Amino acid sequence: MTMEGLFNDNGIGELEQKVESLIQTFKEMKDEKERLRTRVETLETENRELGEKMKGLQGEKEVIMDKVKNILEKVERIQV
Repeated sequence: MTMEGLFNDNGIGELEQKVESLIQTFKEMKDEKERLRTRVETLETENRELGEKMKGLQGEKEVIMDKVKNILEKVERIQV
């Protein structure tokens, strides 16, 4: 677009449309960024909660394994 074309009504109208389009695209990207940020926060929270749950399950597993080991030792003693 030349300088003459820029300053006639059509050129200004085109420029206004392009600016409006850019503004709309920017707003959509900003909204999408916020949605994604919220989703990431949710996923991080879920991940943290699952990690804590896994630690708890690991502890329970160890307790159960110790109890099974003790039972097996008692059974071995009975058989001897």
